[in-house]
Amino acid sequence: MIFKKLQTLRPLTKVLLVGTATGAGYTAYTVDCPEDVRQLGIFRFGRAAATVGKIVIDYKSSLRGLPEPSEEYDDAIKKCHKRSAEHLLDLACANGGVFIKVGQHISGMEYLIPPEYTQTLSILTSQAPQASKEDVIYVVESELNAKVDDIFSEFSEKPVGAASLAQVHKAKLKETGETVAVKVQHKRVYKNSRTDVNTMEFLVSIADAVFPEFRLMWLVDEIKKNLPNELDFLHEAKNADEAASRFKHLKFLRIPKINYGLTTKRVLTMEFCEGAHVDDIEYLKKNNIDPHDVCVKIGRTISEMIFLQGYLHSDPHPGNVLINSKGNGKYEIVLLDHGLYLNISDHIRKLYSDLWLAILKPDLQEIRRVASQMGVGELYGLFACMVTRRSWKSVTGGIGKSKMNESEKDELRMYASSLIPQISEVLARMPREMLLILKTNDLMRNIEHKLGVFGSSDGHLEMSRCVIRSSHELAIRRSNSVLEKFRIGFRMYWSLLKIFVYQYYLRIVNSH
Repeated sequence: MIFKKLQTLRPLTKVLLVGTATGAGYTAYTVDCPEDVRQLGIFRFGRAAATVGKIVIDYKSSLRGLPEPSEEYDDAIKKCHKRSAEHLLDLACANGGVFIKVGQHISGMEYLIPPEYTQTLSILTSQAPQASKEDVIYVVESELNAKVDDIFSEFSEKPVGAASLAQVHKAKLKETGETVAVKVQHKRVYKNSRTDVNTMEFLVSIADAVFPEFRLMWLVDEIKKNLPNELDFLHEAKNADEAASRFKHLKFLRIPKINYGLTTKRVLTMEFCEGAHVDDIEYLKKNNIDPHDVCVKIGRTISEMIFLQGYLHSDPHPGNVLINSKGNGKYEIVLLDHGLYLNISDHIRKLYSDLWLAILKPDLQEIRRVASQMGVGELYGLFACMVTRRSWKSVTGGIGKSKMNESEKDELRMYASSLIPQISEVLARMPREMLLILKTNDLMRNIEHKLGVFGSSDGHLEMSRCVIRSSHELAIRRSNSVLEKFRIGFRMYWSLLKIFVYQYYLRIVNSH
């Protein structure tokens, strides 16, 4: 199938061959050039064109003449996927910035992208390339209009964390002695962002032509919309303050305080928070921290963000969630990187709440009705599976009644690979807010998988509380009848009471 598509793209292949040759020329020319020259837009585009050219040619040559379907074809295409993913990883590391961010997005799309890609590119979420100390010092001094040594008595040579757009250094303020975290935007990322997005748009249009079943242009559209805010650290600082205010009732949650006197659009200074990444199982064991309790609390936080506040941190991958031990098994959860938040409209919150209520019952007719209102139509079953990350059998039987096993995981992988066009269609049809909601859900479930507590009943109960409150409180807000508001409120508290009783029952059973 893929080879036949490539056969129809001969003119495009010629263009990419030129791009490959040009990219190779750029690479040869820039081997001994300064970094500023190597990162010029024309060279970055050349590397990208060369990479896509190599990938298309690899698929075309490797699959030529192989019967489809066959074991030989399956083996060849898996090897092509692996080589192509490694080419994309090299490109992301060479170009940095937006390319790393796209690679991180792709690594989390296990329901759409072949595992050879998601597994290879997943390294970008934890081991993004680091900027040189000279570049970091240049950005800090040019933004703060002062020498680093005049502001900080200590400034770590190596970052404590590196991401696609910036990296974080531990430092100590000269004036007060306070230990702070200094987030420094990569030197060239802002300057290159527009060119990189345009390049990405061009490359994705090629990918759409070669593999139309993937339909990835929505990913570029999301990055174009969100990138300006993510590159403005003053915007991130305000997001952090807003989140700290909205979720101050969650005593286990800590959001670093911002030092606005040392914060600009490209430098963000905040309090330094100790802790280990949430998926550091050894740290949890060493400090006698219950991973199940950790996931319950993170789940409560995410559920309140989505269903109650409509204000969602959209990148809670393990590098942005720290666990800080307080001794005796007690701990706090530190939430970092507040550059991207999603404001969820009441309309979408109501639909999404109603969808989850229908899934938890389960009520298949209601699932179909709500999914139709969200634009998904006849693909409502697939949509429900994508939202829950469970099989249709589990959805129809009630996801709270069974835990995911290896057989179900294998079933999901099989369907994911065979339903790529339909999955792409769902992503294209559903409301744009759902893209970031699904991304956040996937990141949350990945954390649960790594900690070995996926599908726990407590997690579902915490979410159920928020779903019930959201659906009923929004209905109360829309009602003009005092009697109707009372009825809705009574149903809400009755449902919440049943959850409380059931959770208390589970604790008694589990204690024996």
